[in-house]
Amino acid sequence: MTDTKTKILDLAESLTQTRGFNGFSYIDLANEIGIKTASIHYHFKLKDDLAAALVERLREQHALGFAAMEAANETPEGRLQAAIDYFKGYLAKEEFCMCGMMAAELQSVSPRVASLVKAYFRDFEAWLYKQFELAGRENADELAIGFLSTLEGSLLIARLTGDADVISKALKGYLKE
Repeated sequence: MTDTKTKILDLAESLTQTRGFNGFSYIDLANEIGIKTASIHYHFKLKDDLAAALVERLREQHALGFAAMEAANETPEGRLQAAIDYFKGYLAKEEFCMCGMMAAELQSVSPRVASLVKAYFRDFEAWLYKQFELAGRENADELAIGFLSTLEGSLLIARLTGDADVISKALKGYLKE
């Protein structure tokens, strides 16, 4: 059985990915899980604490995911394609990248959470840089930020249109044929 803290994090992540972090309250979480808001405050005194825990958890999950992509794919292009496929998976669940959603709400989160969101994107960009560098691509730094920006933007457009192929089309130029 999943413990209460994990249930809170799981639901808060899902709600952030569908509504945005500002699109739900502790009352929403409590009602959905079937607990009192005091139980949520026990684990996360402030909503800021919940936001920080969500971003830290996602950073850890993505670090493990990137390591798995490296282990499962021999080429940098294969790893980049695996990243594209992973993000396309959000659409099947009608979700958006949680840190992308928080980045859109950056002005309304605390400096602590904003710093964690920025660190998430720096980590992701560094991993992308490594892939482009390993592929022997010139301007790996420009390719990494371009890929990341295009991925997040195309995810938005794909979510809007309901067409996951938008992501592959938008990022095709970053993959060697």
